[in-house]
Amino acid sequence: MTPREIELLTIAKLEHDGHQLEAVELRKLKRQLEDGAALSKRYREMMTGPVYRWSKPVPRR
Repeated sequence: MTPREIELLTIAKLEHDGHQLEAVELRKLKRQLEDGAALSKRYREMMTGPVYRWSKPVPRR
């Protein structure tokens, strides 16, 4: 499900439950959904990316 579909379903559910959504609330909801999608994408990239290998730095002489 795309973030836009989730946004529309959430708005429809809230309005069905009797809530009156203002423009501020709609912007906040949209921003939260976009942030959540970005976080899940970053997490997926981090988990599927190459393993980090630390090596001890060469001492200066």
